[in-house]
Amino acid sequence: MQNTQALATFLFAFILLSAQVAEAQSKPLRVFILAGQSNMEGHAEVRTFDYIGNDPATAPLLKEMRNPDGTPRVCDQVWMSYLTGPYDGSANGEGLGKLTAGFGARGDQPTKDRGKIGPEFTFGIAMEKELKEPILIIKTAWGGRSLNTEFRPPSAGPYKLSKQIQDRWDKHPQGAHGIPKLEDRKKWQEDKEAASGVFYRMMVEHVKKVLADPARVCPAYDPKAGYELAGFVWFQGFNDLVDGQTYPNGDYDEYSRLLAHFIRDVRNDLSAPKMPFIIGVLGVDGEQNVNFRKAMAAPAEMPEFKGNVVAVDTAPFWDRVIEAAVPKQGEYNEIVGTAHKLKADGSLDTKRTWDKFWKPIGKPLPEQREWRFVTVDATETSDKLEKFTDRRFRDITLPAGMENWYLPEFDDRQWTTGKAPIGKGVWNHSGITLDEYSSMWGKEEFLLMRSTFEVDDLDYDSYRIAILARQGYHVYLNGHRIHTYIWWQDKPQYRSIVLDKQQTQYLKEGKNVLAVYANDQYAPSSPEHYAALDAWIEGLTKADQEKLDLALEEVLSPKDREALQGASNGGYHYFGSAKIFAQIGKAFAEANLRLIKK
Repeated sequence: MQNTQALATFLFAFILLSAQVAEAQSKPLRVFILAGQSNMEGHAEVRTFDYIGNDPATAPLLKEMRNPDGTPRVCDQVWMSYLTGPYDGSANGEGLGKLTAGFGARGDQPTKDRGKIGPEFTFGIAMEKELKEPILIIKTAWGGRSLNTEFRPPSAGPYKLSKQIQDRWDKHPQGAHGIPKLEDRKKWQEDKEAASGVFYRMMVEHVKKVLADPARVCPAYDPKAGYELAGFVWFQGFNDLVDGQTYPNGDYDEYSRLLAHFIRDVRNDLSAPKMPFIIGVLGVDGEQNVNFRKAMAAPAEMPEFKGNVVAVDTAPFWDRVIEAAVPKQGEYNEIVGTAHKLKADGSLDTKRTWDKFWKPIGKPLPEQREWRFVTVDATETSDKLEKFTDRRFRDITLPAGMENWYLPEFDDRQWTTGKAPIGKGVWNHSGITLDEYSSMWGKEEFLLMRSTFEVDDLDYDSYRIAILARQGYHVYLNGHRIHTYIWWQDKPQYRSIVLDKQQTQYLKEGKNVLAVYANDQYAPSSPEHYAALDAWIEGLTKADQEKLDLALEEVLSPKDREALQGASNGGYHYFGSAKIFAQIGKAFAEANLRLIKK
């Protein structure tokens, strides 16, 4: 009798479970579309995850984002199709797979995980937790794209200048700053029309492509049950926020109009007239940008969208602690990245607080050292530049017999002798005028310079190069290249290049030879060439490092450093903070779920 009852109970439970499984399998696949520009891409690096756990309010969210071993969670029931690519939309690629960290910004390699997240990560986590069924997320996002042009919806009509801007253009037929000449305006309009809607069409085409065969992305898809477009999340706005031409004097009513058209067009093109739509209201700078944020949220209050469009303000997730620390980080970087500063007259500032901890290596002292130098021009056609470019630094073919000019044994006795800085012309920038040099450069573009110094001891824990140079350079120590810089540096000051063990292994007691290769510069508006070059090596003891660190805490405190561990990008990307993006993604999901349940 007991066995019969047990069997009956088992069969009942089995039938009930089978019915539940059948019901779950018969449900349409929930599909969510996420679209926008760089903040939808997501620039929060995974290394900022720890910061989420420092706040008791967000620590539970971090537990949902990670496995017990600390690795990012993989959502078993959420699949991703992510279309992205370079800012111009070329070389687009599709990232596929189960949702986990890594579906954030991918730059020029759209199919590769770059260790970043956007809102999609916690959006999917929250949806999986609540719905407990297979989910497909289709994400399309490209940085630097506006709603008024690249994402322009078809029904909004062609791009047209506002009357205020058109009147301004009409007053300047010869053109002005940001205003094309009258004869160029037809081309400007043609280019604008050609760019209008390009990314809107890419977005819609990709969504349709995925939905034509959902099983390609989501193996759990049941063709018999089909799919349901359960939500669209729009997170964009920065390029429109800063576009004074489209929205003069902070009047963003046009954005509201465009977004309303966007909602209608997306629903129409995807045959989903009541698809829940989430407007992610841009919250960079927190509660600032009031007019723009109101314009973004406005369509949610339109009668036609009541009940199926909702605006989610992301400003509350702006991190004031990180915001306060970021400028201090900039000041700190300026200090540690600068070995020595110059005064307004171009002379060395000997009273700068931060310089006293580092000591010049070797004798004679840098200001007393003799340099041997020679200047040359590019003779090979392939080495010459036909026109001005800021990036002028390059390697050229040196005259015969000078190939090994940087080796200690090279005979430089025929070169010019003088003290540094070696230079020519006027380097005028950042309130500093540098026009007096210990030695004159000469007429040629490239300079090779060598100096010898004697080292008695190497009782230092850290070493750096202090170098003054307008253009790129190679630095050699005892015949070995220890640093290369290929760009340019506007500020006339000595940069700090901290050396690692591989570079400092060539520094030795006794005679050392320091050699530098660089070139001059000229301004595009003037034929005058200008340059300055000087360099030496400095050391820092462990005791002085501790003193320097303590002094630098006045600029960047331990609390600031902790906050900056939660940041990996600029403010307009919400500091690249996983804490901010995690909260945003969860908020989008919660808003979407409320619309689904209505």
